[in-house]
Amino acid sequence: MATKEEIEAARRHIERLREEHANDLIALVRLVDGGALKGEAGDRLITDLRGWDRAFKDLFAKALALLDSVQPSDPTRGAPAR
Repeated sequence: MATKEEIEAARRHIERLREEHANDLIALVRLVDGGALKGEAGDRLITDLRGWDRAFKDLFAKALALLDSVQPSDPTRGAPAR
């Protein structure tokens, strides 16, 4: 079982990854919109980026929801026997 501190550390890590994903996606979209990839290939890439964005947002939401369902262990009770 995870302690409350470990759960919160995991939450911060997931939230940081979510933020990094958003920043990376924005940078890629700006590159394509800025003319780095034109025509049909650029259009396909933008469509793919939107799909990846939805998928990753869903993944981050599920990971955070899973953390919400975890009950922290009591650190004063000692580690469970193996």
